[in-house]
Amino acid sequence: MSNKKKEKKLSKSEVEINDLKKERDDFKNIAARAQADLVNYRNRMKVELSEIESRGKKTVSLKVLSVIDEFDLALEGIVPIIGQAANSEAADIVIDGLDIIREKFKTTFESENISEITEVKIFDPVYHEALITTETDKYEPGAIIKILRKGYIMNDEVIRPAQVEIAKEKNEEKEKK
Repeated sequence: MSNKKKEKKLSKSEVEINDLKKERDDFKNIAARAQADLVNYRNRMKVELSEIESRGKKTVSLKVLSVIDEFDLALEGIVPIIGQAANSEAADIVIDGLDIIREKFKTTFESENISEITEVKIFDPVYHEALITTETDKYEPGAIIKILRKGYIMNDEVIRPAQVEIAKEKNEEKEKK
């Protein structure tokens, strides 16, 4: 064999080796992309499942919060009636039992990161829904006079705004007439 044929044979082998190396690198890139796609898919699924869980928790919580509102109203109404009962000790036991039940509701919600909106004393449309505005000089304009229905936050998101009565500056012209 001549030198040219050997060189041609070697270069042909080298070309084949280089082609195989390129093909191997292409397969490695494809595998790496597939791996990254799988990781991204898993992360996306975790986020979506978390959002679904959060929406479900919010829906159920809102339904239970309505029941708690009714329970609170019943508790407020029954305390004076039970307090007038002949057996004061038995009445105190019933009231204490109802208070314990209410406290268990509160602790259960807190364990799920659901809490009452309490810190905000000035009307804020993010946290409140103004149902009534009252002209008064006893409060600053925009101050919350009364909470008509409690509001709640879950994981720093308002799930139910508090319904409130807010103060409005007194209109002097109406008084003068």
